[in-house]
Amino acid sequence: MSKSIGFYCPHCGKRMHVTSRKRPSPLFNELIVSCQVSECLASFAATLEMVRPIHNSLNPNTEVEIGLPASKRQWEKELEHHLSSLETLPTIDEHQKTYIEGFISALFHSSTIDLTRAQTYRNRLQQIKLI
Repeated sequence: MSKSIGFYCPHCGKRMHVTSRKRPSPLFNELIVSCQVSECLASFAATLEMVRPIHNSLNPNTEVEIGLPASKRQWEKELEHHLSSLETLPTIDEHQKTYIEGFISALFHSSTIDLTRAQTYRNRLQQIKLI
């Protein structure tokens, strides 16, 4: 297995080089990758994100927030917003219910929320009456 991260040009297929990097947080990097082939010279913005710990550090950095990166928390905030909006309605239709059920399942299967939180959201959804 390669010890370096490889980006390959989608146009010519050659390995691209990182020409610029920003690190807005300890878990997130923004890169500019460029093709070095003189007949191509394509450049792209790319992101690298550490999404969850596999093995915790023996010497953890206290400034690194363990758990979900901000982008994943944003999806849960979006779900909370949708669910709260529906809870203010007297009834919802089957399409709205199916949409939220799908949203909950997607967050659970992507490991953004755990089973307990998914069940809590499902219970809230069940409390809303259907048309």
